[in-house]
Amino acid sequence: MANSVSRRRIVPTLAAILVIAVTLRMGFWQLDRARHRDALETQLSAVRNAVPLQLGTAMLDGKALEFHPAQVRGEWIKEKLVFLDNQVYQGQAGFEILMPLHVPGTDTNVLVNRGWIRGTNDRSRLPDVVTPAGMQSVTGLIRERTPRVGSVGVGARTGNIWSEVTPAGFAEWAGLPLQPLVLYQTSETQDGLIRDWPHPGNGADRNRGYALQWFAMAVVTAAFWGYYFFRRSNGRNDKDT
Repeated sequence: MANSVSRRRIVPTLAAILVIAVTLRMGFWQLDRARHRDALETQLSAVRNAVPLQLGTAMLDGKALEFHPAQVRGEWIKEKLVFLDNQVYQGQAGFEILMPLHVPGTDTNVLVNRGWIRGTNDRSRLPDVVTPAGMQSVTGLIRERTPRVGSVGVGARTGNIWSEVTPAGFAEWAGLPLQPLVLYQTSETQDGLIRDWPHPGNGADRNRGYALQWFAMAVVTAAFWGYYFFRRSNGRNDKDT
């Protein structure tokens, strides 16, 4: 009898501990995400009005210069085009277009994220990308790499459809020397691409809201467990008397 009573206590207690541990972990993870977004916002604000860097032969550190404005002049190498997969804009599925820009008179190339384009209903038929010919002047923001798209597999590639793009990986694939960064184009060009880049600091308050929900679930679980435990204890005491 005592063993049966003990089991009836242990099982809900272990379940409550598991739920509380998971919800607390998720809550703190959301807070970490919020702090990360706040740090990005601070970093972006610090360089928003900085003088654009001129990208040339001098190799720059994309990570150290994240979000710093920059500009480059050169010609598109349209044969080395990559479609960044699973990019959604205003509810529509599509791709981001990455293409190298060759700096004339040098061996230097700069990988540019030119913008977003809507996909077709048939993934075997990729959308046509308009690429201006001749010398181009491109202004944008420096990023270390494109964000990972885990839903289509880390490092997944199908031809020139990729789930993520790093300068090193692109340079190896294209056989081109590249600046170790990705320039997210902000200057306008008549190419039909959309360059409404998401603000990296957005969503911190949403993360904090999610954290509050997870912490609330932990509190509710603890309250239910306490109610169950003490109610059963009081019930047994009443029977004993």
